[in-house]
Amino acid sequence: MAIPKVYAVLTGDIVDSSRIGKDQRKKLLADLKSSFFNADKILNSSNLIAPFSIYRGDSFQGVLANPEDALLASLIIRATLRKSVDVGLKDLWDARIAVGLGEIAYLSETGAEGDGIAYRRSGPILDQMTGDMWLQIKTPWEEVDQELAVACPLADIIIQKWSSAQAEVVLLQIEGLTQQAMADKLHITQAAVNQRLKGAGWFAIDNFLKRFKSLIIQKLAQ
Repeated sequence: MAIPKVYAVLTGDIVDSSRIGKDQRKKLLADLKSSFFNADKILNSSNLIAPFSIYRGDSFQGVLANPEDALLASLIIRATLRKSVDVGLKDLWDARIAVGLGEIAYLSETGAEGDGIAYRRSGPILDQMTGDMWLQIKTPWEEVDQELAVACPLADIIIQKWSSAQAEVVLLQIEGLTQQAMADKLHITQAAVNQRLKGAGWFAIDNFLKRFKSLIIQKLAQ
């Protein structure tokens, strides 16, 4: 039986972008582009059938060929932003991200003008996202959505509490570095790296990443 191709569309924007001054915006956009570079490097560029691009000033969108990597891509973007520190900012930079899984009927070269179920699940979710909820995922499967409706808010609470130092080691962990390699790179001890990962709730986040990937792969195989 042929399996319908399911993609992941990630649509996001910068949290509280109106508070960011003109002098800081240039660095913010550079850091956002750096997050796209990290996603491309870690996920493999062939996975990004529509590379992440910025539109409407501080909004962005990208399309993944492998939907099971959608949560990982979201974490890469948010960790890259949160590890960046700029003088004068009261809070760390972060992004709201809405992920839609489904088929795609049309895809432009940039991906920003695409259409299909995945787009219709992603864009409207972001537009409706209010309050302190900065991560939502909608899939073709109701039972998966029910689980994600519980897991996403819990993960989001953890992510929003990451310090820049914690976000930095999370990103290095995602890149596959050992704790000793992280320590050497950051010029700190391995024990300090371990404490930062614990403080970032990496054990819980890693379990969520594995569970999400397993769920989606299982559904795609049915």
